[in-house]
Parts: sequence; structure tokens; C-alpha cells
Amino acid sequence: MHTIILYACLLAHITPILLRGPYLQSATSTSIVIRWRTNEPSDSRVLFGDSPVALLQSVDSASSVTEHEVKLTGLEPKKRYYYAIGSSQAILQGNAENFFETASLPAQPGKYTIGVMGDCGNNSINQLNTRDKLLDFLGNAYMGVWLLLGDNAYLSGTDAEYQSGFFNIYKDRLLKQTPLYPSPGNHDYANNPSRQVNHAVPYYDIFTVPSAGEAGGVPSGSESFYSFDYGNIHFLSLDSYGMESGNTRLYDTLGTQVQWIKADLAANTNKGWVVAYWHHPPYTKGSHDSDTESELINIRKNFIRILERNGVDLILCGHSHDYERSKLMKGHYGLENSFDPAANNLSQSSGRYDGSPDSCPYIKKSSDSEGTVYVVAGSAGQLGATKAGYPHDALPVADASHGGALVLQVEGNRLDARWIASDGVVRDQFTIVKDVNKNTSVTIDNGESITLASSYNGSYLWSTGEVSKEITVNPVVTTEYVVHDQYSCLSDTAKVIVNNPLPVTLSHFTGSYLDGRVTLEWQTTEEVNAGYFEVERSSDGHVFEPIGKVDAVGDSRIAHSYHYDDENVTDGLAAKNIFYRLKEVDRDGKTQYSRIVAVKPESFANNKIRVKPNPSSGEEIWIEIMDGKGKCKLIISNMNGQILREMSLSPKAFPATYPLGKMNAGTYIIKVLFENQTTSRKFVIR
Repeated sequence: MHTIILYACLLAHITPILLRGPYLQSATSTSIVIRWRTNEPSDSRVLFGDSPVALLQSVDSASSVTEHEVKLTGLEPKKRYYYAIGSSQAILQGNAENFFETASLPAQPGKYTIGVMGDCGNNSINQLNTRDKLLDFLGNAYMGVWLLLGDNAYLSGTDAEYQSGFFNIYKDRLLKQTPLYPSPGNHDYANNPSRQVNHAVPYYDIFTVPSAGEAGGVPSGSESFYSFDYGNIHFLSLDSYGMESGNTRLYDTLGTQVQWIKADLAANTNKGWVVAYWHHPPYTKGSHDSDTESELINIRKNFIRILERNGVDLILCGHSHDYERSKLMKGHYGLENSFDPAANNLSQSSGRYDGSPDSCPYIKKSSDSEGTVYVVAGSAGQLGATKAGYPHDALPVADASHGGALVLQVEGNRLDARWIASDGVVRDQFTIVKDVNKNTSVTIDNGESITLASSYNGSYLWSTGEVSKEITVNPVVTTEYVVHDQYSCLSDTAKVIVNNPLPVTLSHFTGSYLDGRVTLEWQTTEEVNAGYFEVERSSDGHVFEPIGKVDAVGDSRIAHSYHYDDENVTDGLAAKNIFYRLKEVDRDGKTQYSRIVAVKPESFANNKIRVKPNPSSGEEIWIEIMDGKGKCKLIISNMNGQILREMSLSPKAFPATYPLGKMNAGTYIIKVLFENQTTSRKFVIR
């Protein structure tokens, strides 16, 4: 009797060995499920907190089990938590590498990274290389969601195959840090018709999925298919192989799964992005052929139009052991030879958004949400084989030679996808943006400031010269501000209308550079009590200083023209834009500013000839030849091309100056022709 009691006491103090995990499941912005497996049964404990050395909170489960499953609740959104797992007797794992980050609240925009793997679990060199290059690409960035596209363990989805081909491969970083959201493939069902019906496969014991709607979306009540939110992205994980209610599948549009899909999509129209993923692709010419395999044909003919008309942005599938990708497309439900790029592609761009020809992003509108990009990414483990006609006409971007994983990076209304191949090369990328290229108008009172923001995320070049996403402006007259990206693919225009101007109305204000002088010209259509115009100059468009003054007419309802010559354009100023504005001052001392004009001078080094003065009154005009070699010819013509004067010159040294004599008012072109060079300038006689 004493021996039995002593043996029981010894068993109670045996520390279990960690066999699987930890791995993260069914995460929300305020909760997460942590699972692991031990060799011996024990109770379960998770310690967690803000720091790996300060795990001040804990959740326990008293049940003695080998399959441990603990749910943490009451977490704060958008926060990193560190954790440790074990029992009431001992910690099995927990250090600075054990952490997760909760997402933002549902529908909230942010910066999110999602990893995607299809057909991964075959314990191959390709699988290891794909894993390693994905982690290299991520660096220290956090991947908040990990999607599995089915066939997660080869060949039959057994528990032992999951251990050797999945959990042992991904345990060191991915499983312990990133919540995992799987979908099943035919190999997870062991390619077994009986298992296809009764779902008696390890997949359903291994994974915990948010089928009750706890992570967002409509509750599915099924472990086979479910939806969840991650920030402003709504995901649907679907089952394309298993039977529903014993006799229907994904492509049976009256079946349980499709009826739930319709309800879920209808309830989530407020999400920024909708991504659906499952195993069997509607289009492929990889290791499977969507023209000949009935289940692929039925998915294409009967099912995907439901997703397209409900605004699904991206569809991800595996099954074929390669990478294939469409453009932004819709409406193709037949065989490959019926695909019409002109009709089915909503954009002819490659979508790469990298400055290469025809590579602008795919643009969608939330109001109609037309267009879907289809991706086959089934080579995270299994790799190779193509069918006749590869690549599929609807999937012009294809690679069956390299394995890889897909990474989605979402920021607000921009989605970037990159396929990271097993050699570390980003062999494909595409970008989708929504609700961009805006034309807006806003009214402010004179003297007010307003902040303008680009509608897109990326690079910015404003008409003011600024390069930030937002700028603050305080125009004194109605002004249009334009921002565009570095590749001129995206552009917004904001018109700021200014109320209550002073009674000086400018019809135009321009500046031009010629021969070391900037000439400013402006015109008023109405003046009431106007005093004078003070000309101000700036080298950066922000800090201005007065450089001159021009008297106004005062009171007038007819057009009056003005000009001012800035002759103090130094070499330093001439190397970049010079900014000018007018300070309009009335007789009572009230002031307002004109819009800013930017003048780009040519470098003095490029000025081979100058005309002095320019503009001129016509009394005394000189040409100065700055540089040259040997004899030259000088030709003066009018703006119609009629030659008025020719002179042959032999400059002894440079610069060389020659008088042109008195000339009538007008605009002229002067050319200097050396043996191998012709230089021309325009000059004005007033």
C-alpha cells in the first residue's frame, strides 16, 4: 500500500515533455487561444504580460490533459504580449521569443502583414527554404496572420505527418508568434470519400477555429468554414473538398456553406478588404488542370461569381504546386480558350507598381468593388509539374520552377502582395488600391489654414514641392493643389476656394526666366482702393522677403497689366526653383497675398548668349556671347521665322559683346551659329 502511494506521489511530480507547440489559434483584438501537446497529462497554465520578465497574469485549466488549450481574454487591442506555457508545477516554454500581438479593433485601418502558404507540409528542402526566405523577408516585422491553403500535411493528413511535416518545421518562430487560420485540402481528408463525408480526420482535432463568430463575421457553426476580421480586413476560410450535410460541396450553391457565405458577405460590406481562401483553384494549368477536372470546373462555373458580385478583392488557392496570378478581372466562368483579356481584365496593367512599363496598381472603388485578383500559391512545400497550355490565359504571371510563400501587406486602402520564392527573390508583386485619384473642393475664409491629405499611401510630390502625405496650406486666393506618386500612377487634386478676398482681383500671375533675369507679369480685372503690390521672393517656398514694389492703379473695373523684373538672380538661386508671391496692399493698409509661382531658371553655365537689357525699351540693346570657338554667324528673326538681320562675327575672346542698335517693339529670336553648335534666345522690345 505504501509503495502504491509513493509511486503516485512520484508521478505527480514528473514534469511532462513538450511535444507540440505552442501554437496560436482563433485570435481576436481582445483574446487568443494557445495550444500545445505534452507526452504526459497535466493541468494547464499560461502566464502572460507586457514583458518576458514580467508575466504577471495567468490563466489556468485544472483538467489533466495532453492536448492543452487555454483561452486568454480581456486583452488590449493592438498590443504585444509575452507568454509562457506549462502547468501548475513547471514552465515548459517561455522567453523573449514567445509573444503575440493583438490586432486593432475590427474595421480599423492600420499596417498589417499576412503570410500565406499552400500545400506546405511535405517535409521537403523546398519547404525549409521557403520558410527560411519568408523569415528573412520579414526580418523583425511582425506577421499578424498566417493562412493555410490546404494540404497542410502529406500524404494523408495523419497526426504523425502533421508533427513531422508541419509542427516540427515551423515551431521556432512562426507557430509561437503568429495566429494560424487553416483551411483543409484533399490530403487533409486523406483523399478518402468516407472522410470527405464524416470529417473524421486529425485536421479537426488539431486546429481551433472561430466558427462561433467570435473573431468577427457571421457564425458558421462549422469547423470546416469560418470567417474572421483582422483590422480592416475580412477573411473567409472555406472548405472545397469536404461534404456539407453529407451530400453538398462548395460549388453546390444551395448548400450550407454557400448560404453562409452569402450571409457573411452581406454582413461585412463595411470592411476595407475582403479575402477568401480555400484549396481548389478555379483557374490553373499547374499540376492540375481547371479545364479537365470536374471540381475545379464546378467551382468556376457555379461559385466564384457569387464572390465577385459581393466585392471579394482577393482569392487565394493552392492544390496546383506552382505560383499563378491573374490581373484584376471578372466574369470568366468558361474554359481557358474563352478567356478574353479585353473583356475579362478590368486593367491591362501588370499591377507590379515598380516603375516598369504598364505596372500601375489595380484601382477599385468601394462603391461598386468590381474586380478580383486570383492567386494560386501551392508551392510552399510541394513543387512542380504543369499541364498543356501552361500558363493559363487568365493567369499570365506563373512560375512552376520555384517554391514560395505569399506575403500580404495592408495599410489602409492599399494592399501589396509579394511572392517570396524559395531562393529569396521576390518573383512577383502586385498592388491594389481603393478610392484614390480624388478631385475635391473645399472652401475656407481668407486667412485660414487647412490640412490636405493624399487619398493613397505611398510616395508624395505636391505641387508645392512638399513630399509628405499631408500638407497645411493657407492660400489667399482660390488655389488648386495637386499631389502625385513617384510613378505618376496616382494623383489627387484639391481645390481650395478662398472667401472674402480684398477688392483686388488677379486674373493671372506668372513668372519666366531669361538671361539671368526673372520677369513677373500679372493682371488685375478689378481694383478698389488698391495701393501697391509688394513683390516677395523665397528660395524654399516658405520664407519670403520683399524685393520690390509696384504701384497699383487704385480704382478700376477694366484689366490692367503689371510686370516686375528681378535682376538679382544669383548663381545660387539659379540652381533651383525660385518662388514669388505678391503682397497686395490697399490704401488703408489691409493686405492679402497672391498665389505662389515657382520659376525654374536655367543654370548660368548653360547660357551661351545673353541679351541686355531684356526686356528692353529698344534704345540700347547688346548681345553678349558667353562661350564659343572660332567664327560664328548671328541671325535675328521675328516670331514668324522671318529673318531680319544676319551678322558674321569673329570673337577674339569670351565673353564678347556686340551692339544690336535700335529696334521696334516686338518679340524676337536671336541665334548664334558656331561650326558645331547653335544657341538661341528670345528677347522682348517694349
